Amino acid sequence: MKIAYLDGRRLYRVLYAGIQNILDHQDYLNKINVFPVPDGDTGTNMAYTLMGIAERMRTHLSLPLGELSQEVANAAIDNARGNSGAILAQFFQGFAEAVMGKAKLSTAQFAEAVSAASQSAYQALSHPCEGTILSVIKTWSASLKEKAHHYRDYLSLMEASLQEAQEALRRTPEQLAVLKKAGVVDAAGQGFVDILEGMLHFIRSGNLRHTQKLEMSLADSVDSEEVHPEDINLDYPFCTECVITGDGFDRQAIFAELEHRGDSIVVAGSPQHMKVHLHTLEPGKVFNHLRSLGHLSQQKVDDMRIQKKAAADPNAIALVVDSTCDLPDELFDRFQIHTIPVRLNFGGDEFIDKITISGDEFYQRLLTDKSHPKTSQPPLGDVRRIFKFLSSHYSHVVSIHVSRNSSGTLQGIEAGLKDVVFKNKAVIDGYSLSIGTGLIVIEAGEAIEAGESFETVIRRVEKAVQNTQVFIGLDSLDAIFRGGRVSDKKKKLVEALHLNPILTMNKSGFVESAGVTFGRKNKFAKFTRFVLKKIGDRAVKRIGVVHAVNPKVAHMAVETLENHFPHIVIYQSTVGPALGVHAGRKALGIAVQFA
Repeated sequence: MKIAYLDGRRLYRVLYAGIQNILDHQDYLNKINVFPVPDGDTGTNMAYTLMGIAERMRTHLSLPLGELSQEVANAAIDNARGNSGAILAQFFQGFAEAVMGKAKLSTAQFAEAVSAASQSAYQALSHPCEGTILSVIKTWSASLKEKAHHYRDYLSLMEASLQEAQEALRRTPEQLAVLKKAGVVDAAGQGFVDILEGMLHFIRSGNLRHTQKLEMSLADSVDSEEVHPEDINLDYPFCTECVITGDGFDRQAIFAELEHRGDSIVVAGSPQHMKVHLHTLEPGKVFNHLRSLGHLSQQKVDDMRIQKKAAADPNAIALVVDSTCDLPDELFDRFQIHTIPVRLNFGGDEFIDKITISGDEFYQRLLTDKSHPKTSQPPLGDVRRIFKFLSSHYSHVVSIHVSRNSSGTLQGIEAGLKDVVFKNKAVIDGYSLSIGTGLIVIEAGEAIEAGESFETVIRRVEKAVQNTQVFIGLDSLDAIFRGGRVSDKKKKLVEALHLNPILTMNKSGFVESAGVTFGRKNKFAKFTRFVLKKIGDRAVKRIGVVHAVNPKVAHMAVETLENHFPHIVIYQSTVGPALGVHAGRKALGIAVQFA
């Protein structure tokens, strides 16, 4: 159908159709993703960014074109994921600035606005690179400007300009050596062409699919090999993102500060509302600097080393935990365990558990900060994004988590996984904590490593859940008192009687008292003996020990347990911030998995 002008409602429909088309092809985009790093998530990142735009547009359909365009830009900034998402966000911001105050756009006005958006997209990067989505956008923009005065309807204009965008995409391997070596075009550039093709299809047919809800299902697998070269060095392994809001930011100053902290830097948005993206070695330090400039929100960090391994050599079954699971780092690497981090806040400062705040930093701040930290479940959008990435590389998923009766995390995991397509998927309540969950995960990891079937893995995990018990010995009740989980009266009574409470998690998933020891002297030695009595003469398969900045006590506990169980492997780790919020400093945990 011929369209002579674009208004707010038509912009919504055209863009909506483009978004639907890229969602249909996101799996393919993941497979050809080799630049800037081969982490296999370009399709997922672009889809997530555009889904945020679609959801925002649906609630602002009555707005004139100029105002709707700004809502699109804001949604893109808030939901941008990865390099490609941040570049798209800056493109839409540039477009919004160009059409501010306008209710309709002729083809010539549209071409001018896209030209401004193209220039804006380049400004988002500290080091723009040709052979990427930028080259495709620039070529399409130039074609629009050249042809807009000859074609007064959008159908003819889009048909003519799309051909040049497609040709620009075909040239990307000649511009980037890494693409030529892998034999693929730029994944983000392909995604942008997918958007344009979806837009053109709608203009031709007038048929807008799925007007009530965009479909997030994956396209059928493509008949091409995955291309993730092994020779790319991940010097900066953490893909780090956040939104920063404030009175006004200097983009160049932010670039200058971040240059020595990483690469793949993208700063997208307006001076008051920006999405920052970079690859870095120290995401916590990046967030600390940005926090000094304005308010941070939507912090996200992905470990691209894990993503790269999944993309290059995937197992059939993905193993997922939340960050309340405590295990030695080498086991996360050995079993390729994917972690969904919970969030925690000290007052207005938000942190990503174990990523933007380490255990040492957390426990030090616990001593000095007047605000007692609070935990919150992982954002639903992040949960969906992680599972969408995994679905591109695994056919099954087993996700093991802290009990639903102790946290809202498991419910959030179920919600985020609900619409993601796997051949088989299972979310399992571990009915445990910390290293207790860790022992269950080891059982799952060994089963997957041995090539067991999905059904056998689930049976082994369910048995491990039933056979695992965790005990937590507290140094004091200060943390759970400040967190509101114990009254002042009870705290004073326990302290007056010199009691040492020992906590456990029951098989209903509730934290409860396992008992007490008496006397403050050598209380953790008493705690270890208490656990040994609970074990009794039952056969033990695994033991785990964790501590909260209390290594000497943990070493003592391990020695005692080794004397009693010389042939049992004892896994050692530290209590992460998520549990440390409630257990406090100096806590000691022992988990036992019975044979």
